Amino acid sequence: MKTFNLTILLIMLVLTLYAQNTEYTYGELTNDDINFKKEKIDSTANAVVLYESGYSSFIVKDRNIVIKTTYYYKIKIFNSEGFEHATFSIPIYNNKSDAEKVVDIKGITHNNNNTAKTHLSLNNVFTEQKNENWKTVKFTMPNLNDDSIIEVTYSVVTPFKFNLTGWLFQSDIPKLVSQYKATIPGNYFYNRTLNGFLKLTVNTSTIKKNCFSVPGTKGDANCEVITYRMENIPAFEEEDYMTYRDNYISKIKFELAEFLWFDGTKEKYTTTWDEVDREFKNDKNIGVQLRKTNYFEGLIPAEIVNMANKLDKAKAVYSFIQNHFTWDEKYGIFKNVRVKDAFENKIGNSSEINISLINALNSVGLDAELVLISTRNNGFPTKAYPVITDFNYVLAKINLDNSYYLLDATNKLNPFGLLPFECLNGSGRVMDFENESYWIDIISEVNSYTSVYANLILNEDGSITGQLRNIFSGYNALDERIGNQGKNEDEIISKFESSFTNLTVTNYTIENITDIDKPLIETFDIEFEFTNIDLIYFNPFFGGSIQENPFKQEDRSYPVDFGYSKKYTLIFDLELPDNYKIESFPNDQIIILEKDKGSFTIKSRKFENYKFTLNSTFKISKPLFYSHEYNALKEIYKYVIINQKTPIIIQKNTKS
Repeated sequence: MKTFNLTILLIMLVLTLYAQNTEYTYGELTNDDINFKKEKIDSTANAVVLYESGYSSFIVKDRNIVIKTTYYYKIKIFNSEGFEHATFSIPIYNNKSDAEKVVDIKGITHNNNNTAKTHLSLNNVFTEQKNENWKTVKFTMPNLNDDSIIEVTYSVVTPFKFNLTGWLFQSDIPKLVSQYKATIPGNYFYNRTLNGFLKLTVNTSTIKKNCFSVPGTKGDANCEVITYRMENIPAFEEEDYMTYRDNYISKIKFELAEFLWFDGTKEKYTTTWDEVDREFKNDKNIGVQLRKTNYFEGLIPAEIVNMANKLDKAKAVYSFIQNHFTWDEKYGIFKNVRVKDAFENKIGNSSEINISLINALNSVGLDAELVLISTRNNGFPTKAYPVITDFNYVLAKINLDNSYYLLDATNKLNPFGLLPFECLNGSGRVMDFENESYWIDIISEVNSYTSVYANLILNEDGSITGQLRNIFSGYNALDERIGNQGKNEDEIISKFESSFTNLTVTNYTIENITDIDKPLIETFDIEFEFTNIDLIYFNPFFGGSIQENPFKQEDRSYPVDFGYSKKYTLIFDLELPDNYKIESFPNDQIIILEKDKGSFTIKSRKFENYKFTLNSTFKISKPLFYSHEYNALKEIYKYVIINQKTPIIIQKNTKS
């Protein structure tokens, strides 16, 4: 134990001493660079950033103010799998009047302990046109070998000052030092957000007097000189059950809030929610489209309008809109939203469909509101101040007495109150134009479970026959319905049989395939044939077993986000003939996470040698687990896998 602690101490001391040596001269390597071994930071790394830096400054060029950011990277590549980190792709933006530029590109590949240098040729720098507004400047460093060290430097000059470049401290390889500096004139006020779970080792801000002026204007501006720095940064490892990686990766983000001219006039860029509410109320794609209630009054069938129960009426309106429209698989948020045209054509983007739903609900006397959200692959919306571009999707919120439901009518297979999985992402902004908008948590309250009932008979000839009944609810039912969509019965059976090596389906039925508000029920009549009928190994977890632990990291800094709570239940019943006996079976288990956040149970019972039963439940009781809960979650998955892989062993009786 003492030896282990000493080893860690020595490694940290080496890294600390290395991190202190942070001023580099382009083209020169230090002994620390040459001798650095990956075991000092991450033995699994294929490459490591020895040092990287960025520096942004405001300069006047041709009487225009531009931001110039100079980048420098020094990366050690340990093996061929790390060669990909020697390819650089620099995105640059342009509109109709202005464009960003990449200038002063230089690069060196150092080999043979700094005895051989290969310089990047500008002939190997290419520009690719991605679309009307984006290009990518690309190049790959030459002459790569194991233990090559590459140096790259370049500058990006941009006339677009709304988003100061910011800095990405973390990436998919470890870094020893990552530092960002900027000199920002006092005329520019930026909101700043530090993202991720890592802490800055340096966070300084000083004032530099009279550092910025513009020819033709009076006066000089003071500047803020900032330095943000991190050291010994682990690689960001993506894992199952996470939302967009940019939600968690460590970076600093800037957004222009206000600009002050030398004559004292101000130009605001960041607004307030009150201002956003007023703007959206009259916006042609939002507020104007939400005032189409009268249009829908004559379209909703009378039998729906006359319903007395509010919830039944809301469900009927939802079903009416859901079945009327076909979603064109576009979001269409903030542009091209035309509710009347979409309804007449019976096809629309998600905004048109869900705004139609809001109008239709309001037209029958219910209370519905619009909710702006960001989907799981788009990142969390900013809460500190309005960033409208953070949102990319629209939902409906129906208020019923003391409860409410969040609705999305784009998918004909989604039951009332079940949002698409990609919408389960943090918080949404409810746009209440009569009072004021407000935040709401996007949480699924729908009960999602899979229940498996197996009633089987072991025959004297060693075959097993019987019936398997699967019941799916919530998201599990939705996934099954989507998976079965467009498949005939033979295709469904074939897919099921392919999961087993010795199973044949002799009959199949499915219930509630189109009745989406009810659980989906599949029934299989099955038969197992075994090669060795004297000793049968039989796993009772039909299709519900977890084959691999999705949680492999030693620790995880970001949350585990399942999206919704879930439950798998198995009720297993096996009858045996006189010529067979149960030799062994899974032991009883009860594993419960703290505060019943999850649990796994197995209860087995053998009735002499003529019957065996097994009941098992695996439950995840909440959708979100934080980093301090990660190891317990990983542990319960480990035990689930071990126990679900334990077979029932059935032995044929030998003749006396």
